[in-house]
Amino acid sequence: MNAIEPVLNDTARVWARIDLKAVRHNTRVLLRQLKNGASLMAVVKSSAYGHGSEQVAKAALEAGATRLGVNDVAEGVVLRQAGITAPIQLLTSCLQEEIAGGILADLTFAVSSMAEIKALADRSRALNQGKRAGRKTPVHLLADTGMGRGGFNPGEVLTAASWIKEEKRLDLEGIFTHFSSAEEPDPYPTVEQVELFRRLLRACEDRGIQFRIRHAANSAGTVFHPKAQLDMVRCGALLHGMRAWSADRDTLELIPSLSMHTKIMGIDRRPAGCTVGYNRRHICQKESLLALLPVGYNEGYRRALTGRGSVIVRGERVPVVGTVSMNLIVADVSQLENSEHGVPEVGEEVTLIGGNIENRITVEEIAEKSGTIPYVVTTQMGANVKRLYFGERKIETLESGFELRKPSVLIEKEKKSTSKNIIQIASA
Repeated sequence: MNAIEPVLNDTARVWARIDLKAVRHNTRVLLRQLKNGASLMAVVKSSAYGHGSEQVAKAALEAGATRLGVNDVAEGVVLRQAGITAPIQLLTSCLQEEIAGGILADLTFAVSSMAEIKALADRSRALNQGKRAGRKTPVHLLADTGMGRGGFNPGEVLTAASWIKEEKRLDLEGIFTHFSSAEEPDPYPTVEQVELFRRLLRACEDRGIQFRIRHAANSAGTVFHPKAQLDMVRCGALLHGMRAWSADRDTLELIPSLSMHTKIMGIDRRPAGCTVGYNRRHICQKESLLALLPVGYNEGYRRALTGRGSVIVRGERVPVVGTVSMNLIVADVSQLENSEHGVPEVGEEVTLIGGNIENRITVEEIAEKSGTIPYVVTTQMGANVKRLYFGERKIETLESGFELRKPSVLIEKEKKSTSKNIIQIASA
């Protein structure tokens, strides 16, 4: 008997569309907010908040970002392997076993302890030989001004900076801190951190220690505390049009870069009194038309949306009913029977995040309804959610059989513009 061959294809039950044109637009919007020559680090850690680090990094650099921020060495190496030569900076400390890989990938290190400085200097001496002779490992010193999550205590900063400066194999390029509360309406905690950071900078300068790059402002700090922009700012979520605060608090004209979709797997009519999902949390109050969707918390559609979620079918918002399970949810599409849109069919596209200007489900809405922040929603999209990228050229149809259409929100915005750019679709 012949072994059964696996069927391999390019189909996807759940997919996300990532608009790289929106990433470039948002990058340029952020650059216009910067004062006194500050530059922009595009933070692409955690796969660019779930959007895809390589694609987002290239788009942000094309639009004017000058540096990339990552969480660990592995993330930096992936970007180097993608051909990116821009400075790539670690935003957290390294494990001992990661140091060599980071040095060889020419990453910029963040240090938070004397032990890290020593280990980094020792490995740099060992590795920067032969063709690498004469190279120095760039270092940014992390100062803890109130986050309480790594970094040198204020009283240690001057000693640490002096030690790094004396190390011949290390280049003390920069110093940075991280805000704990920059998005909150009360500005005082952040103002206090900025003042402490400036005192530390002055103390170092008084000892003849200069930093080429001083940075403190994250996305919220960039928007609400412009005096904290210094030489560079670090923005991640704003690249995708996501905020951890209400959009009416700023004037940024950002475009969401992500939408998320699935297909109708089945449609069934159920009688009044029928229960739906685990624990019978939903009871049909009347005869109902229910659509089965192949998405659940495994794909990042959060279980906390049980009883609170909705999706868009044929342009109309319909409720998700019953408990959100691992791989399935149920949408009640009964209202479409008596609407101009009509009853959907099996195989039709359903929007989980996205939509048009009149009827849109945002990442922020999903986050609020599930009791979290927008970044959690996108970073926890499952690895089996296929990412599809589009930019500025002709729309293409993928072999998977479904067409990637320009989101309505962009169509509406472009109607108001004289731009004749067209959108390019490119799969990951």
